Amino acid sequence: MSQDEKYLIFAHYHSDGFIRKDIINFLNESKKYFNKIIFVSTKVNQKELKKISRKIKVIKRKNIGYDFYSYKIGWEYLNKIIGYNFDNKKLYFGNSSVLFINPKKIINSLNKINIKKNEFWGISRSLEMTDHVQSYFFFFSASLFKNKNILNWWKKIKPLNIHYKIILKYELGLSKLMIRNNVKLNSIYKKNINLKTNNIFIKICQRFNEVFFKTPKYYKKDPTNYFWKDFYSLFGIVKIRLIKDNNKKYNLDDLNNILKRKKILNDALHN
Repeated sequence: MSQDEKYLIFAHYHSDGFIRKDIINFLNESKKYFNKIIFVSTKVNQKELKKISRKIKVIKRKNIGYDFYSYKIGWEYLNKIIGYNFDNKKLYFGNSSVLFINPKKIINSLNKINIKKNEFWGISRSLEMTDHVQSYFFFFSASLFKNKNILNWWKKIKPLNIHYKIILKYELGLSKLMIRNNVKLNSIYKKNINLKTNNIFIKICQRFNEVFFKTPKYYKKDPTNYFWKDFYSLFGIVKIRLIKDNNKKYNLDDLNNILKRKKILNDALHN
């Protein structure tokens, strides 16, 4: 059996056109794992491109449509290479909304996953609004595109400039599409998913006033925020929005100290 080819499509944006140091480190580490990396940017300075390997295909496009449209642009380029031959290929999609503090950890985690043909994977799934694979990093077998429903959905991705609509139509919509076509949602990180599974037992215990079995409301929160320590520990990543906005007022003192020590806090704040 021939070994599967692995392709990464990376969606990049920076308000000042920079490529952050952590992204450069991630791309350099990724070269060891992926057969081809396609870097799609909506804003990057030409001088910055000298920082990344010439082996990485760079596509610059207009700043419309957020990450999902970059994913589509990168996917269209990839199909020119592989000629819509989806056999023995794995596709990975990631974006610059993540701070890659320790790239080796996320690459090692990806390397351990055996992607089956009927599975749609992500680093994490969220139960906010509905169960879905989070779109900052997801992956699956290219053979799913043999399903005309999935292929046509992907071809019809259009640039939308309202973030909330993109979440509904594309991030949530992609997981709903997979479920409708009997594709199993899966994720490397499962703590919040496991908490949902155990919630029936927890509610039964509550009825008997067992205080120590409080329903963990946090299983419905964005796991990348609420469980940020897990994501840093397991995958070496944190979400940029958590650092910049923190509208849920999580205690991030430990995280800020880590980023200051590694001298990447300013990169995160000025993305």
